[in-house]
Amino acid sequence: MDDVLCGAASLMEAKALKNQLSDILKKGGMELHKWGSSHPELASNILGDYEFENPIETKTLGVSGNHKRIVFIFKIAVELKDSYTKRCVLSSIARLFDPLGLLCPVVARAKIFMQSLWSLKIDWIDELPSERAKEWHRFLEDFNSVRSICIGRCIVHPQATRVELHGFADASEKCYGAEIYCRSQSPDGATTVKLVTSKIRVAPVKSVAMPRLELCAAVLLAKLMKRVETDLQMKTTPPPRVPVE
Repeated sequence: MDDVLCGAASLMEAKALKNQLSDILKKGGMELHKWGSSHPELASNILGDYEFENPIETKTLGVSGNHKRIVFIFKIAVELKDSYTKRCVLSSIARLFDPLGLLCPVVARAKIFMQSLWSLKIDWIDELPSERAKEWHRFLEDFNSVRSICIGRCIVHPQATRVELHGFADASEKCYGAEIYCRSQSPDGATTVKLVTSKIRVAPVKSVAMPRLELCAAVLLAKLMKRVETDLQMKTTPPPRVPVE
C-alpha cells in the first residue's frame, strides 16, 4: 500500500489528475482510498468512507503535510529523560526522518553529536557522561521548535516564464553539505526562490584537509543536482555563470 503526493496548477488539471490516478489503479485491480485536496470543490466530492481521519493534516511516505495550507510540517516526537544512553541517542536520531533534506541543519547537529560519542568508547547501554547528557538534553529541548516550521510544497510559480536551479556547497571541519534552490520568474517579473532539497555528510573522524572536504561537498552537489534534474523533469534555464570565491 503506497501513497501519492502530487499537485496541479489549476482546478481542471487537478480533476484530470484525480481521474487518471483512479483509472490507472482500477486497471491494476486497486482502488484509490483516502483522497485529500486543498480545493473545496474537489474535497466535496470525496465520499465519507474515503476521508482522512484528520482531513487537514496527512502523512505521505513518512512526511507530514497540511494540504489546506499546502505546506510540509514536522511532527517528530522526542522523549526527554533524566539520563541517556548511546542507544537512546541513536533511536532519537532515527526518528528525524527527513528524506527531502529540509531539516539538514538540525539533523547535522544530531549526527555530529553521535559521532562524538564514538570517541568515548562507551557501550550502547552505558549512560552518557553528565556533560554530554546535558548537551543532548538541550538539543532535544531546542528540537521541539521544529514543530513551528512550515515549508511550502510548491517550488515553482504556476505561470513561470523562466526556471533556474541554483546549487551551493560548502564544508567545515565537522561536516560538509549541498543544497539546491529553484528560482522561478513570473510574467510580470516577480521572482520566487524556494528550497528544493539538501544533503549533508559528517566529516570523517580522522582529520581531513579542508580543501578535500570542500571537494567532497562539490561532488555531493553534482550528484544531488543530477538527481534533482532527473526527478523534476521540467524545462529549466541555465543561470548566468557566477565566479566561485
